[in-house]
Amino acid sequence: MRKIFSVFVFISLVFACQSPKEKLLNQITELENSDSAFSIGQITDLYWSYASFVDKYPDDDHAPEFLFKAAQRSNILNKASEGIGFFEKLITNYPNSKFCEQALFSIAFSYENNLNDFVNARKFYDQFLQKYPNSELAEDAKLSIENLGKSDEEFLESINKDSVIN
Repeated sequence: MRKIFSVFVFISLVFACQSPKEKLLNQITELENSDSAFSIGQITDLYWSYASFVDKYPDDDHAPEFLFKAAQRSNILNKASEGIGFFEKLITNYPNSKFCEQALFSIAFSYENNLNDFVNARKFYDQFLQKYPNSELAEDAKLSIENLGKSDEEFLESINKDSVIN
């Protein structure tokens, strides 16, 4: 019994000695590894954990990735404007991050598909193509620009027309 108590005390001390930053990182890891990762509650908890971490530790190496992930969760939670804000913050505050290319494309995509704001969608697709002309997403951006505002039926019709011509 004494050994069990000693182990419990040791584990409690280890967790008690963790910094708030380590606790938040552990919480994020636990949420990411949870079996219920596709529940709205889980997505919401991750969203807030990522946003909280970036707010508290903006200079940490995890900040750009967590900002990107918070933006993705924003879109899932139908908070497209907040997601765009996170993507923009990522691009502004971490311009050398490997997530910037996807973030810029995601801004355009969100304007187009979540907010039906085709003017801003085009603006950001154009920015994306200027900044990343050789990206794997460049053709997607060009196709999106060509079909901005078209209904699904109009889009399919244009694809069928193109395949008949070719």
